[in-house]
Amino acid sequence: MEILAESDEAGVYIVASLDGRQIYVTGHSEYDPFTLKNEYERDVKLGLPIAVPKNYYPDDDPSRTPLVRWRGHANLLYVNWLNYYVYQETPFNLGDLH
Repeated sequence: MEILAESDEAGVYIVASLDGRQIYVTGHSEYDPFTLKNEYERDVKLGLPIAVPKNYYPDDDPSRTPLVRWRGHANLLYVNWLNYYVYQETPFNLGDLH
């Protein structure tokens, strides 16, 4: 396995097999703008020990509207994966896959 994306703050984000045929994304870049808000509020309501999602609300204040800064990156990640690993790397004859 090879780590493709990580940060000191969030840890490993994307890992791939050495041949690139298997890719694992540990985050939820597919989330709609308020999915995390709804999950956070649900857990708070249940009394679970949960921290405010970091960098999601302005100034990490859950009374404010969440910031949505990941959508373009999520779309680009998916389109690049689809273009490279599916369209360019998949042989025409699927029997040729290793």
